[in-house]
Order: sequence, then structure tokens, then C-alpha cells
Amino acid sequence: MDIRTLAAADLPACSDLAESRSWPREPPKWALLHQVGRVFGVPAPDGAGLAATAVLVAFGPVASISMVLVAPRYARRGLGRAITAHAVAAAGEAVVWLHASKLGRPLYESMGFVADGGCQGHVGRFADDGGPGASPGSLSDVVQLDRAAHGVDRMALLERLGTPFVVDGGFAFGTDIGHVTVIGPVVAETEEQAKALIRGVARAAPGEVRVDPDFRFPALTAWVRERGLAPGALAPRLVLGGRPLPGDAGKRFAPFTRAVG
Repeated sequence: MDIRTLAAADLPACSDLAESRSWPREPPKWALLHQVGRVFGVPAPDGAGLAATAVLVAFGPVASISMVLVAPRYARRGLGRAITAHAVAAAGEAVVWLHASKLGRPLYESMGFVADGGCQGHVGRFADDGGPGASPGSLSDVVQLDRAAHGVDRMALLERLGTPFVVDGGFAFGTDIGHVTVIGPVVAETEEQAKALIRGVARAAPGEVRVDPDFRFPALTAWVRERGLAPGALAPRLVLGGRPLPGDAGKRFAPFTRAVG
């Protein structure tokens, strides 16, 4: 099987493949993932774009796999398993994790991935409740906080997310991924801080926002829904071999996206 590492010129084909699976096109997210990670692709045998994709993003001893997509006309031919296995091999000795869809979870579990929490996306126009909101800060305010929460140096990601909103001991970014402003990562010490961070980003966003609260924080999830954001599908997080992820999980209220924690 011809699995290639794709270049920037291949990214429009990635968006085409995503659209064929009823996913948003999200060109800015594909570009970001290409900048901080490796995008793998299988050229379609019929010459029409890509048959499959997967993305590997590694930060030191931890790596995520995402955007595992197979063109509908090539479904059930083992492409999803093959390209996921390729990404796992490329990760080497890193702790590998991913967020799974309902359809993809059986495949990943058959490959040795073990459930370890997860999150749920919520999208819509934020109905402000008038509570305290975070203010814009600087990258220097968040680097050490992110390292404590995630256990690795993620500067390559953080420096591409724009201006952070900060509170004492926490931060969040608001990043336009093409059709919505993603609020994340949300790193905080308390749920009230997490709410302030979400408010701060949402107030500055030009339209709809998305935030994916972690399963560990059901009260925050309920509040997000009260603010008018509609829930999407659950996204369980799976870790290869059930290995522990580094960092302080209690501070990780929401990931940047399901592709990168």
C-alpha cells in the first residue's frame, strides 16, 4: 500500500476527503496539523484525490493520531487500519492516544487502544450570562501552565494559536479553523476559571464557537449547554496499551481540538 507523507500542496485533497465523509472542510486546521505534525495519505487508485488520511502530532514522549478518514468508495478494504498502524509505527516509543468516533472505536480497540476518558463537542452562538471573563494575555503567560497540564513542551502548537486569554493559573485560546472559533485548550485550576476563560474567548469571537468539555467536568458541560451550545457526538479518548498520559488531568478542562489535546 502506498502511504505517503503529504505536503502542503496536498491539503486541499484532504479537505475534499473530509467533505466526502460529511466532515467540515477546515483548511486552517489541516494547515496547522501539517505545520506541527505529519499528514499521511493514500493516493486514490482511481486517480481522484486521496483514498485515506491520518495525522500524527508528537510532542516529546506523547503523540496523537487524528483525521483518520477513508473515502466512501474505498471503505471496508483495511485502509483505516493500515494508515493508523503506519502512524503508530511512526510514533516510535511515544505514548499514543486518539479520540474515537462511535464507528472507529472498535477498530482502535482491536489494535490495542484502551479507553481513557474523552470529551464532547458543543457548537453554537454563545449566550453570555454576564459573568467574569478572562482578558487577553501573552504567550509567556501560558507556556509553563500548559506544560504542567499536559506534561510536555507544546510551544510549536501554542505559538500558532494566536493571543491567549488568561486568568491567574489558567488560559484558553480562540482559534478560527475555517467555520467556527475553537475555544481550547482550556487549562484552569477551577471550573469557575474555566467558565471565565470560555466567556472571554466567546465575547471576542465573531460568530459561532466550539468547545469540547472533558468528561471529568459534567457541571461545565451543563453550563456550556445552558449558554446555547448544542452537543455533538461523544468522543472517547483511547490510549495505546492503556499507558498513562503525563501532566495534570485535573487542569485540562477542554482540548484544543480532538486532533490535538
